[in-house]
Amino acid sequence: MDIETEIRQLKLRADALEASVRTGDPAPGPLRPRHRRRRHTRTQPGDPHTDTRAQVKCLQAELNQDFSALNDEIESFRRHTTDQLTKIRVQTHDQYAFILRRLTDMAVLLDVLLKQADT
Repeated sequence: MDIETEIRQLKLRADALEASVRTGDPAPGPLRPRHRRRRHTRTQPGDPHTDTRAQVKCLQAELNQDFSALNDEIESFRRHTTDQLTKIRVQTHDQYAFILRRLTDMAVLLDVLLKQADT
């Protein structure tokens, strides 16, 4: 599995978690039926549900920043790899052309020497 697929799966899981937190539903699993929780309209500043929601929002923001930074790093790595491969291709082509010229020169020299040996 490549990195992009893993990132997409993590994003989907984070979105599913976010959706379940918004609706108050537990994360749906294959063996768990979905139940609706009651929402209390009255929330006070010290309410643990409010604190938990604030923590979840903070974690979501951190995850989004981390995913963004990871995407930037992956893009930077791709550019760097592409640049390096391009340089290697150019060097390989130049070395091949140099070797081909040297072999051609050696073939011409060998023909001259063989003609001199025949005379």
